[in-house]
Amino acid sequence: MEADKFSAESIENGLSTRFVGRELYFFDSLPTTMVVADSKANEGAPDGAAVVADHQTAGRGRFDRTWITARGASIAVSIILRPRAEELPKMHMIASLAVARSIEEACGLSPRIKWPNDVLIGGKKVSGILLTSTFQGDKLGHANMGIGINVNLDRRTLEEITPPATSLSAELGRPVPRLKVFCALMSALEDLYLLMREGGDILAKWRPYLVTLGQQVRVQWRREDLAGYVEEGYAEDVDQDGRLVLRLADGSRKTLSSGEVTLHSQGP
Repeated sequence: MEADKFSAESIENGLSTRFVGRELYFFDSLPTTMVVADSKANEGAPDGAAVVADHQTAGRGRFDRTWITARGASIAVSIILRPRAEELPKMHMIASLAVARSIEEACGLSPRIKWPNDVLIGGKKVSGILLTSTFQGDKLGHANMGIGINVNLDRRTLEEITPPATSLSAELGRPVPRLKVFCALMSALEDLYLLMREGGDILAKWRPYLVTLGQQVRVQWRREDLAGYVEEGYAEDVDQDGRLVLRLADGSRKTLSSGEVTLHSQGP
């Protein structure tokens, strides 16, 4: 079975990266990889260390939503990164673009990104990303990049998920090796992270994947301090830090750094 090939040993043998995923903490089951990754980071785990769970029982996505990670059917990983503080806003671009590129390479599918970092195939969510960071005074301690990918979730499980979700196997009509997707993800992430560290233009590579641009959208916040706050407008552009530029009905522009987007229709 495919699940038997997804192990610490197979990952270590399959990786072609220099440092991302090279320090690997692999667990048969965890409540969430994010908590373990934060603990490992605080203990001094290096840039690129990864915490992987074959089965995640209490995974969470943005806005504290539950992220279903069935045993042997999904990728659940948290990557510890140590960017400079000024690079932190680009982490969501790197994460979502790395997922999209890994799916292209491993499966030949054509994923798109819904701002800020949901990865979609055919309008259905296939991957969720959660980014957290810790500071020690004014100094950034580490960033924790949690990534979940629906690889072989069956259609019955997918039907239970709201909003509409899909998996790689559902799109291809056949099982997909998680190892192949995982190794492609680590390689794409390392390439983009190094490009950013060298001053490369991540935005230019991320922007073409955005399905949000050129559409009328509704942006809603679920944080308690912003609960019920909504902006509607035309998704005109994104800035250098990946913030969404909305043109409002009165012609003014507003730049948003976060929120949950609902796509309505194309055209200004």
